[in-house]
Amino acid sequence: MLKEIALSPSALNLFKDCSRCFWLEKVRGIKRPRGIFPSLPGGMDRIIKLYFDAYRAKGTLPPELQIGHFDGVSLYDNLPQLERWRSWRTGLEFHENGNLLSGAFDDLLVKGDRYIPFDYKTKGSPTSEEDATKYYQTQLDCYALMLDANGLKTIGYGFLLYYSPKIVLEQGHVDFEIQPIKIETNTERAKELFRRAIAVLSEPAPKASAKCEYCTWLEKFRK
Repeated sequence: MLKEIALSPSALNLFKDCSRCFWLEKVRGIKRPRGIFPSLPGGMDRIIKLYFDAYRAKGTLPPELQIGHFDGVSLYDNLPQLERWRSWRTGLEFHENGNLLSGAFDDLLVKGDRYIPFDYKTKGSPTSEEDATKYYQTQLDCYALMLDANGLKTIGYGFLLYYSPKIVLEQGHVDFEIQPIKIETNTERAKELFRRAIAVLSEPAPKASAKCEYCTWLEKFRK
């Protein structure tokens, strides 16, 4: 049995996708194969942070967030603290029974005395609330849990802000479709998922998910 276990929201997403792949990575150190990781999303993430930080310094929201969803909302104003939370080395943490859940934030919104997890996403085309919830519900649940655990009481929802390319203008400037999507958060759901993932790691390797393409490929290869 592992003595101290440290997980992240992405690890919990892997657990949801296939508990066997999760177990192999955390217990045996065997990770899923990875292709070449594109650098464009990381570059977009960096310049979007700079863009929001410029408005943070002015004490206002950027124009695309000055809409109904964001009435009474402001950007978290402590940039040095936010910069620490943006790093996976110094991000917020949730501790339980000697185990750890940690993650790095993109940004944070404030409404009154409550906090709202806020994350930027880039995608090749506009998305839907259904897809956004499917892929990022766990991430926002975990962010809310970590905020609450550190005395920053959350409001019960978070926002994803999607950027998708729409058209190339003159001189190579790209116009983006911008979609803010509100997603309800549930800290108890994050805790329950975290506990189930921790429990699996102290047991024998679980069965593969029937939908796991990695385990399906391996089974076909063995045959």
